[in-house]
Amino acid sequence: MPLAIFSYVKANEPKGAEDNGLIAVVTVDGKEYKKVTLTGHSGTESFTITQDDGDYNTIEIKDEKIRISKANCGDQVCVRTGAIGKRGETIVCLPHKVVIEVKASDGNSGGNDDDDMIISS
Repeated sequence: MPLAIFSYVKANEPKGAEDNGLIAVVTVDGKEYKKVTLTGHSGTESFTITQDDGDYNTIEIKDEKIRISKANCGDQVCVRTGAIGKRGETIVCLPHKVVIEVKASDGNSGGNDDDDMIISS
């Protein structure tokens, strides 16, 4: 019975932002630095974020995934995280305050990427 209900709900779900593809949002110290379209991306490209104090993170986009390939932070957790490409996945470089988050693209530049909050009493 639960499987039948779940299947019915999924089949009748409205097509949402997931159909428009995925983007990676790169933020530095809480401010948006760059948005990268992941869906449909092919090949390899990279860019480096260099901060005033000499801290750096090299970001690599390969096909439909993104990763931090190099960084001069001590723990290297961000580099060891590897590539991400699914909605909700994140990479964080805590020492450099760099965050990469994969989100659903809303299809227009004026959209809101925040999830709706449901409050019940």
